Amino acid sequence: MIVLCCTIMVVGLSFTAIVRYFLSSTPLGKMTHMAEELSVFAFVFLLYFGSVLAARENGHFRVSAHLDMLPARLRHLRFLVGDLLWLGFCIFASWQGVKLVQTTMRSSEPSMSLNIPMQYIYAIIPLAFALTAFRILQRYALGRNRDEDAFGFVEGGGE
Repeated sequence: MIVLCCTIMVVGLSFTAIVRYFLSSTPLGKMTHMAEELSVFAFVFLLYFGSVLAARENGHFRVSAHLDMLPARLRHLRFLVGDLLWLGFCIFASWQGVKLVQTTMRSSEPSMSLNIPMQYIYAIIPLAFALTAFRILQRYALGRNRDEDAFGFVEGGGE
């Protein structure tokens, strides 16, 4: 999905740039607004799916210097509180995203250029946050909640 969204975004913005600067008087000039809107939607989807991937790979940024001072026996739990708060936020954002989609379904609001019903665009919000919550739980279930970052480096000194 990330590669597809990135491809759509690059193709759409390249099309827009080429048409606006070289072919503006052609019938293609009217399609630039649609390509721009599609690129914006692809960028938003790319960000949300990237966040889900980062959660799976344990690749989110964390400030952990203050947690390194914990006793060795508690160090394996040092990210648990943050992950529980993150999980709670994901559940809350997913619930609010569902409410947003339901509200948009009642008003049937279309997008400006493509006339796509906005509930389909807004659906990425509860979907991405639910998938992120799933990935957080999955990391703990699989035992991949250790102090490794996305590249496999172990914190705490070259082990």
